[in-house]
Amino acid sequence: MFRPPAVLASAVLLVGLASCGDGTMERTPLPEGIVMHVDQARVERKGRQVFIRVKNTMAESVTVVGFTMRSSRVSTVRWTGDDVIGAGYETDLEFDMPLGRCGNGFTAAVSLTYRIGEGDVRQSIGTADDPYGNIDSLLGRDCAKTTLASAAVVTTGMPVVQGVGLRSTLRLPVTLTSTGKLQGVRFGGYESTVLFRQAPGSPADVDVFLGRADHPINVDMVVVPSRCDPHALAEDKVGTLFGVKVLADNVADGASFYLPLTRPQRSAYFAFFSSHCGLD
Repeated sequence: MFRPPAVLASAVLLVGLASCGDGTMERTPLPEGIVMHVDQARVERKGRQVFIRVKNTMAESVTVVGFTMRSSRVSTVRWTGDDVIGAGYETDLEFDMPLGRCGNGFTAAVSLTYRIGEGDVRQSIGTADDPYGNIDSLLGRDCAKTTLASAAVVTTGMPVVQGVGLRSTLRLPVTLTSTGKLQGVRFGGYESTVLFRQAPGSPADVDVFLGRADHPINVDMVVVPSRCDPHALAEDKVGTLFGVKVLADNVADGASFYLPLTRPQRSAYFAFFSSHCGLD
């Protein structure tokens, strides 16, 4: 399933990579001392900023002046710059990941343009893996989100507190209204976060077919704090990123996307956490 690429950050330039002054460039195998990974920082999970981490285990410095990344999961990414990696060090070449296609796993072929020490510019092709599965998760979220968006409209209301004290829960009204445009897509439930867990009555592990357009489905999410830890609340960056599981033939098992919440809705979750845990 092909998707249009997202607008890349200014660091990603859709131009040809630099070449030597005479119009030629030495193409050599990627040295064993250069290793590449693709990853995303935890604090960036709400966005699309990712990076290729280039490790230099050689005895000389390496200067990266560009790369082209190709993968079956995304459109081609081209980057230019001037990043020096000292011997024994690593650097992160940041860019915005284009919108992902459905699939399983992620690896990329990276054509790296660089110099070793004071040598000439050369170009080598190597493989960049996804060591922690963070890129596969990001692209899986793209797939789940676009698939569900084709099949249904997701509508949310303001969270409502039910009960008092430690017996209280927070209910978020959620309605799925079928578009009738895509068949075979099902709602698989909600995932918990580091701050909140799904409470009894919340659809956490289900298999619900979307109804007709004139029969919206109510799938309210009900949560309670996972733990009453004020330090976790103060430092948390992903506590309101609730995964919405999507089940379909083209969606990888376990794929989900983050339930879209407004700032007032997120504020209501943090206020509930403080109230429930007696921190206010």
